[in-house]
Order: sequence, then structure tokens, then C-alpha cells
Amino acid sequence: MKVLYLDHPEADFLSSIVYMGLCQELGPENVVDYPFKRSFHGEVHRYPSPYAIDLSGEGLPWQRLAKEGPGSVGTTAPFDWMIPQPGREWGRGEVLARLEEFDLVVLAAPRIYNAAALRDIIAAVGRERLPPLVLVDGEDYSALRTDLVDEFKPSVYFKRELLPGHSTDKCRLEPFPFASPVPLSAPVKKDIDVLFLGGMTWASRAEACIELKREFGSRFVGGVVAHIPHREYIATIARAKVAVSVRGFGFDTLRFWEIPSCAGTMLVADRLPILKPHPFEDGRHACYFDDMGALVEIVRHALADETWRTIIAQAGNVHLRTFHTSRARAVSLLQTSLGG
Repeated sequence: MKVLYLDHPEADFLSSIVYMGLCQELGPENVVDYPFKRSFHGEVHRYPSPYAIDLSGEGLPWQRLAKEGPGSVGTTAPFDWMIPQPGREWGRGEVLARLEEFDLVVLAAPRIYNAAALRDIIAAVGRERLPPLVLVDGEDYSALRTDLVDEFKPSVYFKRELLPGHSTDKCRLEPFPFASPVPLSAPVKKDIDVLFLGGMTWASRAEACIELKREFGSRFVGGVVAHIPHREYIATIARAKVAVSVRGFGFDTLRFWEIPSCAGTMLVADRLPILKPHPFEDGRHACYFDDMGALVEIVRHALADETWRTIIAQAGNVHLRTFHTSRARAVSLLQTSLGG
């Protein structure tokens, strides 16, 4: 099986998770990223900013010179958790000449460069010559990109921030949140009782930290931080008996999936309205809170009852390993796209 993965040069959690999972499942030689995304291959990627070029000009937009001035050049480094994949750059001519080799085309995000790449391919060969096409939307907003659905006619729309009641009669619509991109950790000594680490991207994060600090004092570790190296961040989560996840710019946050990757760490998360496949069940794989009082009560009970906490943490780890790794997310995409 071979996938044409139409992506953009910017940092994007979901498209990176899916690309890495597809490479794990199919082999990197069978996943062609176009336009070539150097951050997928261990390099810092510098490119003309899509926000500083005239998209109506001649030629491929990602090959043009950006307008001079601040913001004219974008830079994307690989995510710390990204496994660099071997691969080579395919040019437009090769993609068009070998299009029939692909079993699936993935529009990996609803952004400018990869939409332009798909538009260019369709203009060259016609929509009817495309292999099956699906759209992945990992953006923070919950609105559906009906403009892209109308234009490109994907068979499946995979939506990260999918709310109940949202629908379209133009294609199949599937919930498709983040997954854990990090290797599953072995158990380590649990010398932190309750932990939260995260940036200030939602007011409730600071509120949760204040309440946890007030209730548990020095037993609470962390807070709202500007930056922490990812390796240190994961190692710290692994030391926690209980780790808390609170939404960021979007409802779905990578932290929600990273916490149960750490063996023996119990996930406590804010209850969110978005749909998720194979969700973590409340009280079985994780615990959810609706307000700060409930958060404090859950954490207090978890710290007082080690057996209960350990059972939930272990069940959450197994559930994540089964359904919510990067590879599992990619397999789900392939099965839904091609298997019915």
C-alpha cells in the first residue's frame, strides 16, 4: 500500500502523528510527503511563508520567493518526539507521472500549501484520476471546513475537534483526535503525588494549579510554565502518581494522550464535549472533572487509595497502547478510508 501525504511545512501535531504512524505501519518508502517536509526527516525546514506570498502567481507557491520583510520566511524544527524518517523529495513531475501507484491521497491539514498542492494535481490530471482522497483536520477550531469538502470531495473527513451534532451530507465524518507520539515508558519510582505542567493557553489551567497547590501544598508539583524540554517533561510525568490534563487553545491537547503513556501514572482530565473514538471511560481508564472542586476530590481519593489509583492507571495505559498510539491512529485512518 502506498500513500501520497499532502502536507504543509508548518508545525502541526496531528499531521506529524499520523505521518509517523503511517511510516511505522507501511514503511517510510510507502508514504510520500509532498511538498517535501524536511522536519519529517530530521532537518530544520526553512520555507517561503505562505502568508507572505501571492498565491495567485505563476508556478508552485512553496517554490516561490517570499516577499521581503518580517515574517517572509517560516522555520519549522522537528518535534522532539518525532522519529526522523528516511525519504527523498518527489518533484511535481514524478508525483503526476506515478499518481496511479498510490492507493490513497491524504490531505493532511486544511492549510494553504497542501491545499494548493492538491489543487495543482487536480488541475493537471482531473479529479476523476485521483485515488481515494481523505481530509485530516487537526486545527484548534471546531467549525467544519465545508469549503474544502465542496472543492475536493473527500470520501472521509477526519476531524480532531468534532462536536456532537456536527454533520455533513457530503462525506463521512469521523472523530480523529491526537494520539500519543511518545514511546511507552517503563515504570519508574513515583516520587510526585500530583502534577500539572503546561503553557498558559487556557485560563482554567492556572485555576487548576492554584486549587491543587492550595489543597496539596508541596505534594503538588508543576504549574503553568513557558517551556520545558520534552524529554524532561515526559520523564517528570512518569514520576507522578496523578497527572492532570486541562484543555489548551483547542479542546483536545497532546498532554491528555501523553499522560497514560507513562506506566502507573493516572490521568485526571477536564470533561470535554468533543467526540473521541474508543474514549477513555470515566472511573475505568481515567477520571474526569467538571469543576475545580471535583478535581480536588478526585485527586484526594486517588492519593488515599493506591489500589484504586493503580488499577485505573494500568487500565488507561493498556487502553492507550491498544487504541491511541501514533501507529494505531494511522491504522484507523487506513481502515476507515479503504476498508469501509
